[in-house]
Amino acid sequence: MNKKALIEKINHLAQQDKQRRIDPRYLKIMGFLVAKGFLHTNKKIPLSPNEHINLEDALWAGRLVEPRVLEVLPAAYERFKKHFSGDADTIEKLEQIIDCIQQQDCHEIDFYGMSIEKIKPWFFIHLQDGRSKPMDQRKVSKTYRFKPETVRILKTLKDQTGRSETEVLEDLVAKAK
Repeated sequence: MNKKALIEKINHLAQQDKQRRIDPRYLKIMGFLVAKGFLHTNKKIPLSPNEHINLEDALWAGRLVEPRVLEVLPAAYERFKKHFSGDADTIEKLEQIIDCIQQQDCHEIDFYGMSIEKIKPWFFIHLQDGRSKPMDQRKVSKTYRFKPETVRILKTLKDQTGRSETEVLEDLVAKAK
């Protein structure tokens, strides 16, 4: 390939990238991810935190325009499932990655060429609005059956410390370690 043909090819690819960056599919997914705090951009993109995202469009944007979308997509899906829809295969692949990270059993799974090592940190970042907790800071609901005497002691400790029953139990468990 000579120099002129190479320059022509580079210009064609640059023009193609420019067109893809103004595509509504790209703007929608980037607007959502930027609004939620997963990504930052130096371009002016309309923010759309309440948009419904088609997973096929997100995969298109990640493969052809912005690879960072593929890095954050599993974490965004895990935190905001109601905002996403797509085919069963894509959802199953996302669920496998989520299970792998929750069980800390990160074997060689990749998500459209993105390794699990690049995807994993996005599950543990703090987002701007604070309503969605990172995976490692979420509370787990458990139900226990206590004797009435134990419940009275727990309520007494709660009243003495001015904390919730859950906080009292967490402190007792932490001291027992």
